[in-house]
Amino acid sequence: MTFEWTKKMQIDKGQIDTDHKELLSIANRVLKLNRPKRDAEELKHAIRELYDYVQDHFSREEALMQQWEYPELDAHHQKHDLIIREMNHCLTSSHHMGELLNNFRTLVNDWVIIHILEEDNKIRVFRESTVKARTKKD
Repeated sequence: MTFEWTKKMQIDKGQIDTDHKELLSIANRVLKLNRPKRDAEELKHAIRELYDYVQDHFSREEALMQQWEYPELDAHHQKHDLIIREMNHCLTSSHHMGELLNNFRTLVNDWVIIHILEEDNKIRVFRESTVKARTKKD
């Protein structure tokens, strides 16, 4: 199982999409570590890298939403906070590396992928509608 970038995930043809592609790349590196006991240090490092990148990405994404005057910024921020809390829970509640890897797979699929396809897609729709509205004015 790997995570694939699809056109359905395209949000802004810019920073957000670049970040999402990198998130999937990091996630796929973790998924390749299929021997949790033998790859424990590498697994910890890759998950930490993903965790840090997710936080940086959320900051960049929220800054863009603020710049674009996205009306659902506060609600979107709450969803980002929930993902971070879930990541923290995943990292702290896993009792062994195999469990951590399984929890991670679920987290990326259920939270990150679905968040991109559903929540971040709302940003794309908003941006497209504001661009169309501005074009009509000109």
